[in-house]
Amino acid sequence: MSFLPQYQNDLFISYRRAANDSPDRWVDSFCSHLRSELRDRVGEVAIWRDTAELRAGDYWRPEIAAALESTGIFLALISRTYFDSDECRKELDRFLGRLKAAGGAERCKLVPIFKHPSRSPDELPAELREIGHYEFFKQDAQAWRELDPNRDKDDYWERMSRMVQDLSVALEELLGRQKKQALGTVFIARVGPELIQERERLRADLRQRGYLVVPETEYLWNADDCAARMDADLDKALLSIHLVARSASIESLTAQRDRQQLERAHARMQQRGMPAPLVWIQAGAGTGNGSGTDTDPSKQDLVKFIEQELANEGVDYLQGSLEELKTQMLDMLPKPIAAAPSKPLELALLVEEGDVAELGELKGRLVDQLSAEPRPIKFSGSKAKDAERLQRTLAGCEQALIFWGKQEEEWVYDLLDLPELAGLCSKSRLAVYICGEPSAEKAAFVSSKATVLRAQAAGGDGLAAFVAQAQTLGRTRQ
Repeated sequence: MSFLPQYQNDLFISYRRAANDSPDRWVDSFCSHLRSELRDRVGEVAIWRDTAELRAGDYWRPEIAAALESTGIFLALISRTYFDSDECRKELDRFLGRLKAAGGAERCKLVPIFKHPSRSPDELPAELREIGHYEFFKQDAQAWRELDPNRDKDDYWERMSRMVQDLSVALEELLGRQKKQALGTVFIARVGPELIQERERLRADLRQRGYLVVPETEYLWNADDCAARMDADLDKALLSIHLVARSASIESLTAQRDRQQLERAHARMQQRGMPAPLVWIQAGAGTGNGSGTDTDPSKQDLVKFIEQELANEGVDYLQGSLEELKTQMLDMLPKPIAAAPSKPLELALLVEEGDVAELGELKGRLVDQLSAEPRPIKFSGSKAKDAERLQRTLAGCEQALIFWGKQEEEWVYDLLDLPELAGLCSKSRLAVYICGEPSAEKAAFVSSKATVLRAQAAGGDGLAAFVAQAQTLGRTRQ
């Protein structure tokens, strides 16, 4: 069971298989230590890592893609040859796509962990260079070596402890955001040992659909405030679900506690004007038709209470499959409201009229790959052809891009000095996009007012990172 309700996996560990081939099985030890430390700090966490070896010609398996799509935190465990692996690159690239989707940064997190130093900063995408990371290696002027948990015990565990503390905070923050965005809360009564798996199946399904489930832990039945805590849980609930077994329980008080929860739920939900509890009675093993002929004596009074007294007061009970219960349960819960289509990010594109014909490739990348809507503004020299359009467009855009093609360097500085751009002069809101024939001026160009992007940069990561900042800017202003 994951710590984060709406994800199947809390952590996805991306690593090169060769990084675990040494006799000390470094990755195995790292993952074991990580799980143990997180369990002590936040509780059980679901960690996904691929342990299958891929042979030449194998396809990227769908279970990897599925795990990536249902993960809260992506740990890139970077060894010397991490970026030599197409599989590692695919995993990282797919998660970067999730991060840059609308609201992605609110729902998931990328954490780089360097087992080895990278061979060159240039092989790292901008996203990994610009965020905090953790180093599990030692380096001096002559050489480096990875930290060994035995030989380098103090250094290794100091870094492990710091990383786990930060991951614990990140998990708690993601959990808090998920709770705020939950569709509602469902009460699933605690059950005896014989029905724990059935309760967990319902709980997991509801969590995946965006609902919170209470109680999260077993009640302290003998505590003075047990009833008050139960009422507090029921007061949050849209629906109350109760699972009852006909067979004997190894816990002698199961029937008594089933009835206690059911009676309080019926009274509480009735007071609040909410739906009556939904009760599932496990079919009798001997009859298969739900009759009470094989009901254990310890449960007979409880089943009779449900089938006769509560049924007459409007409490629904059924004795079919758990899937039938799930169907009825979902029918009784409010349906999620479809989100309105998100408006594309609008980006002002300042271009000299002689370069308009060269915009095709850039506009295609902005629209097709980065979900941005370019708003071109034509200039004749350093003067806008339509001053009113310039002001109107800049007022409606979070970012602006100056397209530098055939012009001299002075043209760019003239545009950067425009009064209309004064409010956008920062590296997160204004960029100069350099393309066309290379020159010494272009190669040496820098600016404190704007980010400098180059069309020739491999992969175009800088443009993607720049455009992604518009989402954060927009949320800040809401």
